[in-house]
Amino acid sequence: MSRVTYILGAGASFGERKRNNEGKITEFTRGLPVVNELERAIELLLNGGHSGTFFPAEEAKKYGLPLKLYNEVHQKLSLLKQACAAYPTIDTLAKQLYVTNRPFFASSKEVLTYDDLKRYLSTALLMMQDEKKRDLRYDGFIASLIGRDRQLPPMTILSWNYDVQFEMAYSGYYTIERYIPSLWRELNVFNKMYPTDFNVSNPFAMMKLNGTALFTDSNLDKWEVKEKKVNRITDCFYGGENLTPYQYGLGYLNGGNFEGLLSYAWEEDNMILLHKNIEMRTYDTRELVVVGYSFPYVNNEMDSFIIQNMSKLDRVVIQDRNFEDIKERIEGILEPTGRIVEIVNKKNLSQFYIPNRFE
Repeated sequence: MSRVTYILGAGASFGERKRNNEGKITEFTRGLPVVNELERAIELLLNGGHSGTFFPAEEAKKYGLPLKLYNEVHQKLSLLKQACAAYPTIDTLAKQLYVTNRPFFASSKEVLTYDDLKRYLSTALLMMQDEKKRDLRYDGFIASLIGRDRQLPPMTILSWNYDVQFEMAYSGYYTIERYIPSLWRELNVFNKMYPTDFNVSNPFAMMKLNGTALFTDSNLDKWEVKEKKVNRITDCFYGGENLTPYQYGLGYLNGGNFEGLLSYAWEEDNMILLHKNIEMRTYDTRELVVVGYSFPYVNNEMDSFIIQNMSKLDRVVIQDRNFEDIKERIEGILEPTGRIVEIVNKKNLSQFYIPNRFE
């Protein structure tokens, strides 16, 4: 079904950063933070996207919005920032909250539940993403592969990322309003938390293993892909429907009628169907391309299922600065199968590696 399979991690959306003389990040100029940068990214978000001083009162006056709105957004995102500082990664905390069903206490009055964490994290990522600031390697990748009929070659992309960087790049080839479910339909996307018209037999497929950091309005029929009834990419960012990021942020942060589409690997939602589709798409994979993914142990069960299912795998290409660590993780996953696979280090990280052939 898929001779070539990609696995994308956070490093695939790394983009670019500006740093000061001490090496501290002052701006995420493109792409998104990786897990150990999330605390700093939220700090910058709270400062209006830069390292200077942010004055909510001035922003409120500028947009004619209540100061209370800005203060509420700041309070909730500040709580998420504290959670990032208290744990090795935000995913580590998420797993703890899920297993224990106990909240994170920043103070006696500031509490972060599992659902809060997912909602706040999704909101932060939406506010960080701007269509002009995506990781441009996605654009180069798509431009190199797409045909005149807007079709991509036969392959499967398994993405651990819950961002919409790929969708933002592909939307430039779209001829109508850039509605997310319409993009998913054209790209043949399986999203763990959103029902799509996924066809396991299509040449190209993309599977979002953690869902997506987006929200749907529970008052609308999210099962139907119709104009004006689903989220557009631009609705999630600056100026969509004439709303500022803070107006969107407050709605998502407070919950309201919005339902989040982010789902971690340990959540059982649609897991049987997800496994079935992964198995059918990747069983005959010969070349696996890993871009910016470290195989964290928290995802080990799913990663083992994916790679051990590839019975014909004979080559793995890794694009990551931590090649040796990732190679060791893959070898550990393959060990029970007894298979010896060539593992190659591609040091050029300026563009995504493309195999010589896909069929």
